[in-house]
Amino acid sequence: MKPSISDVQEYLSLEPLTTRIHTHQRYSELPNDVDGTVLKAVSLSRDADLLDVGCGTGAFLRDLAAQGHQGRLVGLDTSPAAVQALGGVAGVSAHLGNAMDLPFDAASFGVVTARHMLYHVPDVQRALAECRRVLRPEGIFAAVVNHSDATPRISALVADLVSAAGVELPVPPNSRVHSDNLPQMLESTFTSVVVHRYDNALVFDRPEPVIAFAVAQLSFYGVEPDSALRPELTRAIETKVRAWFTSAEGAWRDPKGHVVCTARLSK
Repeated sequence: MKPSISDVQEYLSLEPLTTRIHTHQRYSELPNDVDGTVLKAVSLSRDADLLDVGCGTGAFLRDLAAQGHQGRLVGLDTSPAAVQALGGVAGVSAHLGNAMDLPFDAASFGVVTARHMLYHVPDVQRALAECRRVLRPEGIFAAVVNHSDATPRISALVADLVSAAGVELPVPPNSRVHSDNLPQMLESTFTSVVVHRYDNALVFDRPEPVIAFAVAQLSFYGVEPDSALRPELTRAIETKVRAWFTSAEGAWRDPKGHVVCTARLSK
């Protein structure tokens, strides 16, 4: 397998990310309030200064600002589209940068979050060290990552079709950093690591959301947004998924899950 794709290509547009987020919100078998579980895990106070590393669509920080959060809210992302998404949001500042070289002074924040983004970072331990550096002594860090085998049916469908099209498959993001190895990674930089595990599944009663979710993952399998293979693979995904719903009885169920890990500074 070749290395993971460049996030520069994957996140030129936030549309695929938005599709994946909305799919989890709408089609999860159990409630799927990831951001809510993060806030509960860190016991966020209204005046805490918070840095969200890999802020993505910006919804996390936008919602906190709308709720009247009094502390600083800062987002950082490698994607210009992500930074632009937070432009003009009162009470929030957004910065272009990467997790391995945070453009902030030491001990700047009481809370640092890294939600579903560490598997995109080339050097995870360096990113964790940077998060530790900008965290105040009494502060708390929270990271969210998926299970390594999340949504195996959709993942296998996309991987098989992409491989059949002659594309060399990249290393899957979830195989690099996942719910089983993140706690140990954190223990080398922080102490008091606490793991909150959430097991769930995506459940679909019709083909359209399965197709949309599968297509939104193509970049993770080496088919970048501007690839000439995109239309062909989109049609192939649609054909396979619709055929399954035609022949099968019941819903399409795909297990998934994630962990929220919190950690404090080593003493």
